[in-house]
Amino acid sequence: MAAVAGASSSLIKVAALSGSLRKGSYNRGLVRAAIELSKGSNLGLQIEYVDISALPFLNTDLEINGTYPSEVEAFRQRIVAADSILFASPEYNYSVTGPLKNAIDWASRAPNVWAGKPAAIVSAGGGFGGGRSQYHLRQIGVFLDLHFINKPEFFINAFQPPAKFNSDGDLIDEDAKNRKMKMKNWHDTFVVLWIDIGIELSKGEVEGIEIEYIDISDLPFLNTDLEKDGSYPSEVEAFRQKIVAADSVLFASPEYNYSVTGPLKNAIDWASRPPNVWAGKAGAIVSAGGGHGGAKSHYHLRQIGVFLDLHFINKPEFFLNVFQPPPKFNSDGDLIDEDAKNRLKEILLSLKAFTLRLQGKN
Repeated sequence: MAAVAGASSSLIKVAALSGSLRKGSYNRGLVRAAIELSKGSNLGLQIEYVDISALPFLNTDLEINGTYPSEVEAFRQRIVAADSILFASPEYNYSVTGPLKNAIDWASRAPNVWAGKPAAIVSAGGGFGGGRSQYHLRQIGVFLDLHFINKPEFFINAFQPPAKFNSDGDLIDEDAKNRKMKMKNWHDTFVVLWIDIGIELSKGEVEGIEIEYIDISDLPFLNTDLEKDGSYPSEVEAFRQKIVAADSVLFASPEYNYSVTGPLKNAIDWASRPPNVWAGKAGAIVSAGGGHGGAKSHYHLRQIGVFLDLHFINKPEFFLNVFQPPPKFNSDGDLIDEDAKNRLKEILLSLKAFTLRLQGKN
């Protein structure tokens, strides 16, 4: 895949944060290992550890005349100066730690200095090795407009033999070091399932996008017994080839039981069979429904996208409560709300820009 526009032979500046503050922290050990790896190879990365322990607790009373405390301003400027972010995120109570969330929140204060930056996450701990914290951090990243790489993922169980760290918290496991080396291209890692209104907008108001609706209703239920000699049923192969031909994917995802629908998940799964034809593509999600307008399905779909290596845009988000006045759709299901149409247009423009960025054309 093409490198992100703007990447060059010069060193890429990476700000590395650890959510664990103790001296012998395994997660701080991962940061030290990353710094050493970047020095001892031609990765093209300059990684700087950013200490978050001196930051005060977030308190807007500390903001005086639009300025931040000196420790906060110094921290924010180091994020501004970085091209990319590396988070070493331990898992506390299935989530990120308080110190890391505090640092994230300070840097998100206006103007949000995380916005638009590529990022990666590494974790060490027991059980899943900190994996649950990564999914929460990715969800936070949607609001921050941080663009996390999907592959490879890195979480390490620090307590399973053989020993992964020494008594000082330094990474000593060679396999784990090699897995971190495979993340060397993480900075470089940085349509078409929608209703008729999206197609009409792309024809008349958003230049440079051609949207084709793909019907998924004829796909059989996923069953690997239907795969014969490495080939797929004709309906499945035709669907997969349409995804292959697309530059980007637009999902219209209603929410059923806090998740995506069965037909959509079935289509996603068929296209993920080897070779995974979703990988590396830009994606966007729109939803309409009651309550939060389908928003919960977005977060599940984004999580699925991590495995698929689909790169979803973060902003804007689009979920529409169709039951709140004024009417959003007519009796034929056509979108008639002008404000919603304008928001949908912004989705298409953002998807176009992000697609070009992933392709190295912008």
